[in-house]
Amino acid sequence: MKKTKLFFIPICCSMLLSSISFAQLTGIKYIGGTSPDYTTLEAAINDLNSQGVGEGGVTFLIRDGTYTENYNLIISGVTGTAENTVVFQPDVGATVEINITITANGNAGIRIHNSDYISFNGTPYGSDNEIRNMRINGWRVNDEDDIFTIWTSNGSDYCSLKNLIIFNEDNTDRTGYSMPVYFSTYGAGEPLVGMESDTLYNCELIGGSTFGVFMDGEPGQDLLDFQIIKNDVHDFNKYGIYIYTDVINCNVEGNEVYQTIQGNTSVYGIRAGSQSCSGTKIHHNYIHDLWCSSTAKPYGIFITQNSHHNLIYDNIIYLYPESTVNKAYGIYRADTDSTYNEFYYNTVYMGGVSTIARSSYCFITYADHGGDIFKNNILINERTGGGSNHYAIKMKTETFDESDFNFLTVNSDDPTDDRFVAQLGNTDYNTLEDLRNAPGYAPRDQNSLSGDPNLTFPDLHLDSTSICIGAGIPIPGILTDFDYDLRDPLYPDIGADEFTPENHAPEIIYFMPEETAFAIGQNTEQLFSITATDADDDSLIYLWYINNVEQGENTNEFIHTFSDIGEFVIKALVSDGELADSTLWYVTVNPLGITDDNTLLPKVTKIYQNMPNPFNQSTTINYDISKNARVEINIYDVKGRLVKSLVNQIKAPGIYSVVWNGRNKKGLIQPSGIYFYQLKVKEKIAETKRIVLLK
Repeated sequence: MKKTKLFFIPICCSMLLSSISFAQLTGIKYIGGTSPDYTTLEAAINDLNSQGVGEGGVTFLIRDGTYTENYNLIISGVTGTAENTVVFQPDVGATVEINITITANGNAGIRIHNSDYISFNGTPYGSDNEIRNMRINGWRVNDEDDIFTIWTSNGSDYCSLKNLIIFNEDNTDRTGYSMPVYFSTYGAGEPLVGMESDTLYNCELIGGSTFGVFMDGEPGQDLLDFQIIKNDVHDFNKYGIYIYTDVINCNVEGNEVYQTIQGNTSVYGIRAGSQSCSGTKIHHNYIHDLWCSSTAKPYGIFITQNSHHNLIYDNIIYLYPESTVNKAYGIYRADTDSTYNEFYYNTVYMGGVSTIARSSYCFITYADHGGDIFKNNILINERTGGGSNHYAIKMKTETFDESDFNFLTVNSDDPTDDRFVAQLGNTDYNTLEDLRNAPGYAPRDQNSLSGDPNLTFPDLHLDSTSICIGAGIPIPGILTDFDYDLRDPLYPDIGADEFTPENHAPEIIYFMPEETAFAIGQNTEQLFSITATDADDDSLIYLWYINNVEQGENTNEFIHTFSDIGEFVIKALVSDGELADSTLWYVTVNPLGITDDNTLLPKVTKIYQNMPNPFNQSTTINYDISKNARVEINIYDVKGRLVKSLVNQIKAPGIYSVVWNGRNKKGLIQPSGIYFYQLKVKEKIAETKRIVLLK
């Protein structure tokens, strides 16, 4: 009997331990801090790999602090779902920094491999703001090592990096391929499959001896439907965003790509293509300040080998290269096997002075091609100098299948200078009209424009005088501009920016009664009216309120009989449907002042100390009138200047009050200080008292 019990107990313990060891992870787990589930990120990842994710998913909350981790933190074979996600993010209100030193070639700080629905999100738990409270630093030891701060590899679908700061050492003298973010199936090992629907969103990517973001598939291992959105990519050495091989239907949207350090080679803002890049959208990106080495080349957007059926639109590229660069390109469209690409609503500016014989181009098509369309783009090249020519656009012997409604200029019609609107083949064309008349060029650019587009710098937006306003042609499916403002459906503007005139609020220029605080007798009918203007000539709506209760009148006049005694606020509001202006009257309704018992009437005219005093929002001034007379009550500042007239009316004998809301005659709030109020009867000063306003 005892042996049986001894035998049974170990089996039960074994079963219990087995159940605990292999239970899938769910709910919230804490990393770091007091009484954590895991002391390190590495321990949490090891547990995730061994146990997997269970129903409802698991969220790892990283508590406030700095963490030093080993490299090659690999999440491998974790199969999440849309309902069972794995999330790593800062705890409530936490700021997290993760430092990883990568000492071996071909390795990463954090790697997601063959795993689905894994997310690293820098926004603290419970916050609705897209703030970047998690920084992941990848440090390289050996100069020639290829290292990646975060690597997402084979078979990893629906994974995301959001709201993070991702740093990769920024030593531009090193030669290995280092980068903050690497999406790649190349050399990643089993399984030999691609990746689908991964996201890089609202991250700041800093550094990289070669790349900011690198996307690299292989034939049969495509990167499909990736989203690269709203990222801040800077201080890379060569490529900001590189869409390299076998990338299909990618969306590169709303990124800002730039440098604050100088690279040691040619520099590319966004580069697409090598073996295959198709169906990709590159749009709403702002590319500027590309600092290549002094004798290399800057490229804003580079479309190269086997890039076809891509859509490039609503991008702004602002380049002002150093004086010694070896050519400069806004948009570079290369290679004969890149076909059927479409370019719409891009704005490209090239400026600066060259001191060596190197040309510059806002747009260049460097090889013959077919099927490309080029519409509604602005190309401005004001670069000069160096003994070589500068162009808005350069084309080979073949041109776009369609090209029109563009704006092409070098802001010079001088045929003897070094700036030309276009080069077609080896022939230079000084003006847009010259290009239109080039042999075989018609009917292209018959509706295009030239001259001065009147842009603002450096954002390259249109100002109100631009001839590009309303001069474009609608492009199906492209409904917004660079700022996501709606485009005019019939007459859109040329370029990335759709000029949106500022809406001006309507303005009340006169109101009656002019006294905005006064007293009247019970059962008195009072007319209120306003006169309003609108600089945009918008239709105006008039609304009237009594003590914040809408009266339903859509007219600039309002008549009301005050049958009840007490204090009332009359509000007139005029609106254009978006913006509004308003005026307030403060009305005190008193009993009629004449009664059968004349002993109730004031014997003398007198004004009382305001209450409260000092005051903040408003104060009440009571006064007595003993005889019919014109009564004035005015507010003055300490220098004797009139601030506000509160009363200017003929008053019957009675007891009255008036409210001052601390505003002047223009309705502006007065500063704190000492003021004076004065009672005048029949234009003679009866009494003056001090009033204190405290804000």
